Amino acid sequence: MLTNLNDLVRIREYGERGYLLEQLSDEARIAIERATTLQPPEAFAECVLGAKNVLLLFHRSVTPILVENWLRSLTAEWQGEQQEQLCIEVPVVYDGADLEEVSARTGLSVDRVIELHTAPLYRVRMIGFTPGFPYLDGLDQRLHLDRKSAPLSRIEPGTVAIGGSHAGIYSVASPGGWYRLGRTELSLFQPEQACSSVTPFRSIFSFAAGDSVKFIAL
Repeated sequence: MLTNLNDLVRIREYGERGYLLEQLSDEARIAIERATTLQPPEAFAECVLGAKNVLLLFHRSVTPILVENWLRSLTAEWQGEQQEQLCIEVPVVYDGADLEEVSARTGLSVDRVIELHTAPLYRVRMIGFTPGFPYLDGLDQRLHLDRKSAPLSRIEPGTVAIGGSHAGIYSVASPGGWYRLGRTELSLFQPEQACSSVTPFRSIFSFAAGDSVKFIAL
């Protein structure tokens, strides 16, 4: 059971029906998000997982005590026990429209860019921007580039890209300002599988926060 809650999380009111949980470890952040599916608190409406925090939204106003008691009721997985996390291999064809530009901006050969991109074991930091889009930690610093000053109006789903200090994969067709390195046939978002409110998360989304990702060059 959780003890010394104040040492593990900072709880702030967020509007009339929300609470923002801050100063969380990665394990706690992911465990809280998953607990909202398995054992949600009273009047729970939605959870928004951020890069370093978790936002809890409720159908009505609830007291801080309710949130604190719910957090204390969570099991020891909060403190880092193994959770349902996957290691997912993503096959990539490295023929992206921005590959040559990345090579020029970094001073690296195209082959070296691909080598550095496929070397790490990435971790899904969070899902956001569009449904199923994974923000991946672990990108080699030599590939860190500021996002484009003028985003493209459309990037195709399955596009493997980098932006800032992250790698990612576009889950749906959308605007975007990241550099396109290649493409994968892996489907990240299957909304047609959302047949009911109890549809398993993994049936709809290929990635979840905490998963590991390995890019494989084809």
